[in-house]
Amino acid sequence: MKRILLMTDFSETARHAAFYALEMFQDSKVHFFLLNAYDVEFSGSPYLMQVKEEMSEESTKGLKRELAALHAQFPNARIELASRYGPLVDVLIKEYHEDGICPDLIVLGCRGESALENFLLGSNAYDVIKNVHKPMLAVPKSTLYKKPRRMVFATDLKSIDKEIARPLYELLTHFDSELLFANVLEDEYINRLEAEEKIASYFPGIKLSFHFLDGVDVCESVCNFAGDNEADMVVLVRHNYSFLERLFHPSITKKMVLHPQFPLLILHEEEK
Repeated sequence: MKRILLMTDFSETARHAAFYALEMFQDSKVHFFLLNAYDVEFSGSPYLMQVKEEMSEESTKGLKRELAALHAQFPNARIELASRYGPLVDVLIKEYHEDGICPDLIVLGCRGESALENFLLGSNAYDVIKNVHKPMLAVPKSTLYKKPRRMVFATDLKSIDKEIARPLYELLTHFDSELLFANVLEDEYINRLEAEEKIASYFPGIKLSFHFLDGVDVCESVCNFAGDNEADMVVLVRHNYSFLERLFHPSITKKMVLHPQFPLLILHEEEK
């Protein structure tokens, strides 16, 4: 991880997520970007330009305040400010264009009982995950930083390839973490041994194990497994759409894999 984007709406939740990331990577050579996205709700207003200018000023002022707070605890962190106009999803997508920030990881704060119930800036979590196909780390407000010694990867054993595994492998190697695969979908036949050998080849030198979970409720099963195994982080991959949609269906959002004590690392299939 060389470039990390910290999203902020100037809330305590967002600041907590930024502190979490700064502590997590304080021993790494990382270039942080603190980004605030602002938008005008009524674009047809005759005072649009005036409102945009005022919001731009407030965004810049807010970013400077946040920078001072972050540097008070992490004075040596390299943090660059970025104020952007537009809807959050559009802003994030643009940052991956040639002249954008192009971060290796996006860090977001989350407020509610589940990390994806109340996403940063009030955005719809599923829309952000669906449209921004890059690694994200969602940090619950109540989570205190703890070195990720053990991570649980909720998977169907089919949604992982070398490119998806790469950012996770970097984290596992950096923190000398153990990886526990939790297979939660068994609707279709899969050659387990073959799948496990293939996946293991993506994580050379990493201590890993494979587990098959019982239970009708996917989220509850993974939550219980992560808790029982004292996991420090839960990992998901957005690749198999039916798998993700089962996890993020509105009826089970409050029972999301991410309990307040579990940060959630979301990986994505690379765009073709």
